[in-house]
Amino acid sequence: MTHGASPTTKLRPNRHRFILTSLLRPITFITLSAAFGLGACSTPPPQTASDSPPPASAQEALRPYYAGLQSKLPVAAPNRALAADTTLTRIAFGAGQNENRPMAVWDVIAGQKPQAFLLIGDTIDGDAGTTNSAEMPTLIAGYKKLSTRQEWDRFRRSVPMMTVWNDQDYGAKEAGGSFAFKEWAEKIYENYWESSAEVKSRPGVYESRIFGPEGKRVQFILLDTRYFRSDLVPFPLSDAASPRGSYMSSMDKKATMLGDAQWQWLEAELSKPADLRVIVSSVQMHSSAHKHESWNNFPRERARFYKFLAAKSVNNALLLTGDRHAGALYKAQISGLSQPLWEFTSASLNVAFGMGDEGAKEPDPLRVGGFWTIHNFGLIDIDWNAKTVKLSLRKDDGSVIEEHMISPFG
Repeated sequence: MTHGASPTTKLRPNRHRFILTSLLRPITFITLSAAFGLGACSTPPPQTASDSPPPASAQEALRPYYAGLQSKLPVAAPNRALAADTTLTRIAFGAGQNENRPMAVWDVIAGQKPQAFLLIGDTIDGDAGTTNSAEMPTLIAGYKKLSTRQEWDRFRRSVPMMTVWNDQDYGAKEAGGSFAFKEWAEKIYENYWESSAEVKSRPGVYESRIFGPEGKRVQFILLDTRYFRSDLVPFPLSDAASPRGSYMSSMDKKATMLGDAQWQWLEAELSKPADLRVIVSSVQMHSSAHKHESWNNFPRERARFYKFLAAKSVNNALLLTGDRHAGALYKAQISGLSQPLWEFTSASLNVAFGMGDEGAKEPDPLRVGGFWTIHNFGLIDIDWNAKTVKLSLRKDDGSVIEEHMISPFG
């Protein structure tokens, strides 16, 4: 819904700009409290000069408030480090959990003896209610609750992890770059996961790491599909609601999924030597069969991603995605690549909404196998001698749902 002037009100551009500037220039801490639902404030900061420019964004306006917060932010249990020279042969991954639900799945995953685990978003149910409070107490409480869960604590202390966020640990359902409280959400996230100095030095939580000796190097590229992303375009209210999502595909040339800085970073990362590249996106990449959040919301950005891979001759990539509360595998032939580009979706660890294979409800020519709406996680087994990778979708008891053998080594 668009807020502002009614459809019958027409404002000339200069007049509109003057009104906005007049409203923002005298903004005070009290004004922010009312506008953003800030809880504790007693003494407003000194008034700025009348000729001071207005805040360029909600984020800028909120920085003085966040700088004065004394909140004690939660921190995850210590995590085992993964040595840089480790030859990786088994990696596990998953997405989506509620910190209040059963967590026996963590002991099951640990029993598979992965050398590393990729947690790719929706780690807690932290988006409930946070849009009404700039301090985001629900997000903080979710992490605190998660840290009390014994199964999680055991796993966290024993298996090296890499993480990235999705909307539920970003702090607002299906939010993107315009989310007013994203800078505080990033602070909470980086504090809990004790993010690297590199991640903390820049906006967003994207990062890349390489493990293994020459000839067996695995590069992990974890993309941030939240912090910079343009707003989604909902279907008009007059249109019939789609049973497979609510968003149109935007062809806006200015729309972005990653933002300029992250795109430049990604291009540089793809130039680094690696024998297998595991690229993580919290939302799905290939599928155009639904209208939920995905790269299909911005087809130009998806095409740009594919062109990046082709330009760098990245024939050794594997995509990992989450978000869908389901598990599935997809295969696409990308122009300029000699190998099919596989995408392995796994979600949710303990928040599934179905009973089994619901692929008939979402026909997709790129999907290989079923669309499994049950609790699941993924295993990736690398055979360096045979130059193969086995993709295994598992139930929360460890049993196999589907397995596929691929050769993403270019």
